[in-house]
Amino acid sequence: MSEQRRGQPITVPHVIAGQEYFEGELLRREDPSDPSAVVSVCHDAPDQLVVRAVQVSREAQREWCRVRPAERIERVRRAIPFIENRLEDWAVRVALEVGKPYAAARAEGAEVLEIVRQYTEYASVPGAFEDQREEDPSGLSNESVLRPYGVFGVITPFNYPIVQAAGPAVAALIAGNGVVVKTSHDGPWSGHAVYELCEAMELPSGLVNVVHGGDGPGRSLVASDIDGICFTGSVAVGKSILRDFDSGAYPRPVIAEMGGKNPVIVTDTADLEEAADGIVFSAFDLSGQKCSALSRVLVTPLAYDRLVELVEDRVRDLRTGDPVDADVFSGPVVSGAAVERYAHLLASAREEGFAIEAGKAQEGGYFVPATVVSGVPATHRLATVEHFLPFLTISKVSTFEEALAAANDTDMGLTAGIYTGDEAEAREFLDRIEAGCVDVNVPGHATTGWWPGPQTFGGWKASGTTGKQTLGKWYFQLFGRQQARKLPARLEHLLQH
Repeated sequence: MSEQRRGQPITVPHVIAGQEYFEGELLRREDPSDPSAVVSVCHDAPDQLVVRAVQVSREAQREWCRVRPAERIERVRRAIPFIENRLEDWAVRVALEVGKPYAAARAEGAEVLEIVRQYTEYASVPGAFEDQREEDPSGLSNESVLRPYGVFGVITPFNYPIVQAAGPAVAALIAGNGVVVKTSHDGPWSGHAVYELCEAMELPSGLVNVVHGGDGPGRSLVASDIDGICFTGSVAVGKSILRDFDSGAYPRPVIAEMGGKNPVIVTDTADLEEAADGIVFSAFDLSGQKCSALSRVLVTPLAYDRLVELVEDRVRDLRTGDPVDADVFSGPVVSGAAVERYAHLLASAREEGFAIEAGKAQEGGYFVPATVVSGVPATHRLATVEHFLPFLTISKVSTFEEALAAANDTDMGLTAGIYTGDEAEAREFLDRIEAGCVDVNVPGHATTGWWPGPQTFGGWKASGTTGKQTLGKWYFQLFGRQQARKLPARLEHLLQH
């Protein structure tokens, strides 16, 4: 990683049908640990290039959709050894561009590996592409099959620049679609890894294309004649895409994972040491820049003072710094603008007289300390707005019922957790919490910690659009639509089965 920092920045091209393009305004991605250094360079894709990427993918998709599902699955599986050989390279990219500590950066590549393995396994199960039907009483032959939409755009965030592009791209390809990936301008080199991954699958030329840049190329992709969009990002942008995709001649699918204002409830009967461990990790891993990150704690009265003390003790020991340093817990935030937002939040908390405790932060980069603010009313804006920063509020609530009501009093519903020694409270929490991913007394993870295989990941309400979650067996099916077919028995050979 140090050698890469001393070298020339990587210039990342747009790629359409295998041809590299360097069109558009030059964008430089600085090292968030040392903003004086440039890690990678890309170009802000002009509208016409984005439109061409969609057109080329559509032409290639006409061939790809005729390929049998079993062969599509086999092509996608060809990427597995490629990923295994690229884990170290990808970790360097993510650590340098995003500021993610190396272990977490490497884990992102490992998650891509698991996604490819699992999605291809799910798609290989008999009936994955065909609905089970009874024999037609008329004697005609029939089937109900999953067919691709056409071309999906994939718009990715900075915090998981590889996996949040790879997961949708892999699922879309298995379902028979083409793909145009628009990477985050804060992680173009990392996001470009997904194009390289797809190259290893030996797909038809132009089926998968990649463009880079800021918000402009993303808007161009949404405004194009793309057949569907997979988006990971803010609620506001996701809702805007939904409106755009509902306003045309017919609605088009939007598969979106959006924000979260994620709570944990801690009751009087909880193991407070265990709760404090889970709270600190879930709030400050990746400097709070995760849609699943814990950002508010709701505590009943007898547990409140001791829990605040335990959390503050742990936060004081947290160190934020350069991700190449093995001693740091978390790296920098993504940009100077994020630093300014943090400063504004901190000033607001001080003006209102709330108690503030912070960890240690290195000087020189986009470093801000892990910060806990206690005494904040559960309805206060600091406790109800998503900040996407290492900024945690702790609120005292009168009862478990009040805590549960406050936890659900948000338009978002991604992750949530509880620490309690009362099984009735735990059962009530599971029955009533409005979130897609929930934890009960999980050591080390108050609201986060999902991993491919044992768990799926996705949100309710404004945190997601489909009700089906990534890493699950139904996810790739979101990229297809059913078609019921009926033919005379003499033409049965034309059906897929």
